[in-house]
Amino acid sequence: MRIVTTSILALGLALGLVGGAQAQDFRPGCYERIYTDAHLAKQPAQVVKLIRLKIGNWMTEVAREGSMMVIPADQGHVRGQVIVGQPLMQFLICGNEAGDPVCQVECDGGSLELRKISDISLTCRTRYMLVGLGEECGGALDLAEVPGTWVSYRLDRVDDAKCQGM
Repeated sequence: MRIVTTSILALGLALGLVGGAQAQDFRPGCYERIYTDAHLAKQPAQVVKLIRLKIGNWMTEVAREGSMMVIPADQGHVRGQVIVGQPLMQFLICGNEAGDPVCQVECDGGSLELRKISDISLTCRTRYMLVGLGEECGGALDLAEVPGTWVSYRLDRVDDAKCQGM
């Protein structure tokens, strides 16, 4: 009886851990990726040198506030533009009420889909998301390397102080 009870308990814990690890939800915190010159040289279409994502507190029952800061690399579709090397900010609304977690830019500025999350990193993707200020609802930079084509970013969990002021 003890072996059966222990086995059932172990199975329940394992299922609970697997379910929790696969749960796709935006966890509050600061996530960042800084790409090296060597990485960028291998990815000439990439437009991001640094990307930082802050997932904040609940705004509503189904959405968290979010913000993003991106520093564009001098390559891809932004090569030679005045925004290269300049921090670009974007306010986001992050939620999963439609099933899959997504951070959206207001005014149809695109979105960022959460694909995988753990305690130490998250992977997200977009095929259209604007960051930075633009005219009316536009933005200064589309994170997609090629408009309409998926691009993914893996961001690591960093100290919340890195996102202070975002």
